Amino acid sequence: MQSDVVIDGDPRNPNVFNWDPRSFDNRILSEAGILKCFDACDAAWMHDGNPESPHAELTRGKCSNGFFDCTRVLCHSNLNEILARQLVRKLKAENLIDEVDWVVGSSYAAITFSYEVAKALGAVHSFTEKDPNDPKKQVWRKLTIPKGANVLQVEELITTSQTFKGVRRAVKEGNSEPVNFLPVVGTLVHRPPELPVAYMDDVERNPIGVHALIEKAIWAVEPEDCPLCKQGSKRVQPKANWAELTGKA
Repeated sequence: MQSDVVIDGDPRNPNVFNWDPRSFDNRILSEAGILKCFDACDAAWMHDGNPESPHAELTRGKCSNGFFDCTRVLCHSNLNEILARQLVRKLKAENLIDEVDWVVGSSYAAITFSYEVAKALGAVHSFTEKDPNDPKKQVWRKLTIPKGANVLQVEELITTSQTFKGVRRAVKEGNSEPVNFLPVVGTLVHRPPELPVAYMDDVERNPIGVHALIEKAIWAVEPEDCPLCKQGSKRVQPKANWAELTGKA
């Protein structure tokens, strides 16, 4: 059986939607292989630096040099399982996790991904919910994490620290016992405006390491501040102009 072999995909099944999760149990999927999943799902794009190439116009009017939509990938159950297990392999290989009792995700996009991570670890799984009175706020109110349990937080995508810190805050405030979060957050995609970036716990001021399968610096700025606009690059909305944006037209 192959072990610790870095591969770009499954040569027997070039179609990612036919990939068997068990084919990757003892192999490491490279970032290029992971990006194949996104490409097949029309879920990722990065500007190539050519001013003649278009760039993304986001929903709220800002410009961006990249676009990732994890939901389009994770809706495929085989890819969800494969990528979750790849994240577990990465965290273990880098000695970032040992004993994990609980895995906590956030609502709603991260629920299925964090569940698959928990399953791979043999851990208990749960997730925060959005406050009905404030959709930007996460709450924890259904289960109780026992004292002394090691808790791993898992997200599907991290742009800033706002969501993942909100999750940690909600769990600590809503749990009746003290919560021992591991100083690690695992995620499928980490796309901050600049790299490298350091995150710190707001209360205890301890560092929090974000570890991702894909990590890219992706910015979002107003059109008047966009370097690509200044170079003459055309603004297009990704979902409506995907072929033009990605060069697949």
